[in-house]
Amino acid sequence: YLYIKFMKKLLLILLSLTLCACQAQIKPTSSTSKKACDVTSEEETCNSKDDSNTKFNEISFDEAIQYFTKEKSGVLYFGYSSCPWCKEAKPVLKKVAQKNGIDIQYVKVRDDKKNRLYTDNQKTIIEPYIQDYMSNNDEGILTLYVPLVLVIKNGKVIDGHEGTLDSHDATERKMTDDEKEELTKIYTKLMSEAKLASLFLFSSYFNLIIEAQLSNQ
Repeated sequence: YLYIKFMKKLLLILLSLTLCACQAQIKPTSSTSKKACDVTSEEETCNSKDDSNTKFNEISFDEAIQYFTKEKSGVLYFGYSSCPWCKEAKPVLKKVAQKNGIDIQYVKVRDDKKNRLYTDNQKTIIEPYIQDYMSNNDEGILTLYVPLVLVIKNGKVIDGHEGTLDSHDATERKMTDDEKEELTKIYTKLMSEAKLASLFLFSSYFNLIIEAQLSNQ
């Protein structure tokens, strides 16, 4: 009994610390950036690969869909190596994720030859879950633009960010130091929300264990 009381107190302390950290972050992130790669387009101007040694966990589009259909939690990053905006955003995201100890599930949407790696049917399946973080293309069709970072909790998107910044066009120039700092703040907020979501999931699991132990006494 004393052990259970101690663990509950410890859990409350961890939750309090995390909440304080998250409250200090910037305002909620929304999908406002239109400066991103249209995955359906064949006209990207940058073809070089991103050779950085990332530690992202590459998953298939079907596995990404399962985060919603099976009510999983985690951080999804949609992108591909030759997307100019992805090449700018990925190092920033990687640095923030490593600093916060967050695993990133990398959903590669095009291969090295720019062939699309998901079908229209897969897009139809995932669209209801992420449509708030998709944008209409020039023809008015709801389109998946990358880079796209989504924080998922129990199969629902709780926050996300599309592209880099509205002020940045990756086909014209690289991000400035100030823009990198701003994007770092955006990603830091997302990672803080991912940590908080994980902590609440752990809390729920821990409470189930305690209830099971008490019921066996």
